[in-house]
Amino acid sequence: MTQNKAIGLSGGVGPWAGLDVHRKILSSSRRKNEQEYPSVIHLSFPEKFSDRSDYLLGKTEVNPAYAFSEALLSLEQLGAGSAAIICNTAHAGPIINVIQAQLTDSSLSYINIVEETQKRLEADQVGCIGLLATLGTYRFNIYQEYFSGKILYPSRKYQQQVHDCVYHPGYGIKIHHTKYQRLLCDKLSEATQELIAKGADALVLGCTELPLLSGFRSQTGIPVYDPNQILAEALIKQTGSTVNVREFT
Repeated sequence: MTQNKAIGLSGGVGPWAGLDVHRKILSSSRRKNEQEYPSVIHLSFPEKFSDRSDYLLGKTEVNPAYAFSEALLSLEQLGAGSAAIICNTAHAGPIINVIQAQLTDSSLSYINIVEETQKRLEADQVGCIGLLATLGTYRFNIYQEYFSGKILYPSRKYQQQVHDCVYHPGYGIKIHHTKYQRLLCDKLSEATQELIAKGADALVLGCTELPLLSGFRSQTGIPVYDPNQILAEALIKQTGSTVNVREFT
């Protein structure tokens, strides 16, 4: 455990999601005064990273893994003892395997947002989840490896619809933040109803932009797991600090 060392955040993918995790680190930390908040080194350089889904879907040959590795090593040099990439899709094998190879000689404790979410699902004994994510995450089955339960994906139509909630140039979160929250929540709810009909016991917001839609959870009727929140809690624990754990009920 990396007690008393700073938390490192490789953000910018996208920028609002990085801010969300940073905020949740602060709100989930138990403290009596300002000095007891965890130290956070947050790097947000969007221009350095090629799009993860575009790489995985063959739309670009530029693997963002090398830029992520550079960012993580920079965080270590700046004093971070643990760090995370604030992106689910970056944890697909063709990206994360390269990152891990680049960090072989690093003492940095890497916290994997997908693995931490899977651990929480296992601890809560969730049997069947519906996954809302980007096309790159769906294509590489990122959430299946360390989860023993069943994972349901939306139909192809709704996979594209969820992806568009993040990427669409006219209303997507990456460009417009939550300006079109009602429209986005309605689009996600359509995909959610299909997943519930298939037997989902809970939902996972498997793209770091999706938790920004604060109005969505109240529309589902089933537990909604927020990997940004789970990652924030895991990073706090890694420092040896006390964390206020959120229950997803």
